Amino acid sequence: MAAPVRKLIFDTSAINKLRKDQDAPALLTGLGLVYHIGITETAISEVIATADEAERDALLNTLKRLLACGSALMPFNWIIERQAEAYQRDPSGFDWRQINIRVKAAEEEIARQKFVHDVSAQTRKEQKALDTGFQQIFRDAEPAFQKLFLSGQERPSLKEVTEHLIGAGGAHREIGAGLFERATGTRPDEATIQNFIERCPPFRAPTRGPVLRSIRYVYTRQKDAVAREGWPE
Repeated sequence: MAAPVRKLIFDTSAINKLRKDQDAPALLTGLGLVYHIGITETAISEVIATADEAERDALLNTLKRLLACGSALMPFNWIIERQAEAYQRDPSGFDWRQINIRVKAAEEEIARQKFVHDVSAQTRKEQKALDTGFQQIFRDAEPAFQKLFLSGQERPSLKEVTEHLIGAGGAHREIGAGLFERATGTRPDEATIQNFIERCPPFRAPTRGPVLRSIRYVYTRQKDAVAREGWPE
């Protein structure tokens, strides 16, 4: 029986380090022999958004070598939509591994590089706007956490807050239900979204990730405020 193909997904930081490594040619050859390489849409967009044209060229050529033995992967929101749609069609037979998330058009563009340089500035602008919106998620969460420190109640531990938000009725299932509804047009009940989250590992990142990052962001801000203003911990 043939051994399963090992897969390796590169983020932008790994691509940058690989490009700068003096042994990059040998490493790229070796990686292609051992792994099927995955390059996410996020990484491709970040490379395209690189302001310096010479650096962008070098990174694109690294991507080209990696994709010669791999695949470009859908934007994460597309993956979530495909998974939710597949689950809704056949909940009992759903298998998240059967969804095709490859984007051959992206692979072809990286290989030929017909218009990537033309869209670099626009991609850079869009990424800055997305980053601003992402940070705003955490800023919007701060007032609710602020009340914990001004109400005189005992400060809950990070563990307690995390367990509450990820548990039944918590924020992560609400986020999941919202994403599912946006993809399918149908709002799932709590049992359905919990079953889907448990059976679809890729779906856990966009539900738990923002919750945990928000907690960490706000707690860090509050710790700074305690030190600055002398609030009791």
